Parts: sequence; C-alpha cells; structure tokens
Amino acid sequence: MSSPETSRTRALSVAETLRNRIFDGEMPPGSHLMEVTLAQELGVSRTPVRDALARLADEGLLVYQPNRGFLVRRFQPKDIKDAFTVRATLEGLGCRLIGERGLMHTEQERLSELLEAQRRVLHEEEWNDRQALLWQDMNLDFHYTLLELADNSWLTDAVRRARQLPIIFDSKSRPHDRDALMLLYQRDHSRQALAEHYRIVDALALREVGRAEALMREHILTNRDVLIRSLGANGPGGATQLLGGR
Repeated sequence: MSSPETSRTRALSVAETLRNRIFDGEMPPGSHLMEVTLAQELGVSRTPVRDALARLADEGLLVYQPNRGFLVRRFQPKDIKDAFTVRATLEGLGCRLIGERGLMHTEQERLSELLEAQRRVLHEEEWNDRQALLWQDMNLDFHYTLLELADNSWLTDAVRRARQLPIIFDSKSRPHDRDALMLLYQRDHSRQALAEHYRIVDALALREVGRAEALMREHILTNRDVLIRSLGANGPGGATQLLGGR
C-alpha cells in the first residue's frame, strides 16, 4: 500500500501532466475527463487521478457537473479582464512590500540587469517572432523577480493562479501560436511596458511605496486594456487567433 506522501506526490504529478495538456490545447474546453481512461493512460490507479481532477477544479481549470463528472472549463474574454484586475492589485501589493522593506544594493543591480537586457531586445535588435518571444520571457521574469523580492509565498501563489489563462497562454506561459504572439507583443506596446518597468524600479529604489504600488497597478491594467482592445479590434478572426483557435 502506498504511503500518504507517495499518493500525494503521484496526484501532484498527474495534476501537472493534465494541467499542461489543458494549457497546450491537448484537452480543449468542454472535454470530458474520465477517471478510468486517464488512469489507464497514465499507468496509475484511479485515486491520484481523482485527487488531481479535484485539485484542477479548485484551480479553476475544470468544472464539475453532476452525472457527468469533470469537464475542461470554457474560458471567456471576461475571465481575462477579471484575472488581470486581480493581478494588478496583487502585484501592486508586492511592490508595496518591497518598498516598505527597501531594496538592497544587490537587488537593485539584479533589476537593473534585467531592464538592460530588455532594453537591448526592444531597441537594438530587429523585431521578429523570436525577439517577441524573448521579450515575453523577459517580461515574465521581471514580474516574478519582483514577487520573489516581495518574499510572500501566499502572494506569489495567488498571482500564479491569476495567470492561469489557457484561453491565451500555453504551459510555458507563452501565446499559443506565432500570430497570437505577434498580436500580443507589438514592439511599440512592449517599449511602453519597458518604460513602465523602469519607472516601477525607480520608485522602489527611492522607497516611494505608494508610487511603486500605483505604477504596478497601472502597468498591469494598461496591458489588460491593450489585450482587450486587441480582441475587439481584430474581430472574430483576430480573437480566434489570440484565444488559441478555441
């Protein structure tokens, strides 16, 4: 008989596998997830599958329907707006925590290096899908670095959950295809985002707590509005590209 810790580890592994499949579009919205079928496919008993499905439902990736079981959730554009609104508040709080504590010299240097790398990508390189993807990864690294510096695991976990939007991003937090990538990360918008990054770091270095918090909130809400406008301005076809064809 497996120990409780072994069972928990197995359930977490199954949850990670299924989560990635949902994000990568292998299990599209509305898919019915069957315990028996998944257990056979993954080579485990039904118990870790059952636990994994419950975990993913708690994360908002699945919905449970009586007499049907678990289905992959259908995300809507409103979910994007709501998630970014929550992120704005949470990541703003992260900046407040950093500002109240104050940045150490090594932390300022680390952030300065991140910003300089971003600047080179956005201002010195030819803009193409490879550069857009690199910028996207750097942008994500910047935001998670600030969460790391905020040093609050509850906050970080809440932000990670708010970022779980398979409607747009895959398991690596990247847009689903090249068209969506180039639509989301246009160079002018990305340069504006970088300028906002500089202002946020400057406020943190000066321990201007309220300003840093407000700048981060505004930064994320601006990105939210750009995303929503992209959905509307590109019509049904553009929305289909942006939402991974689903």
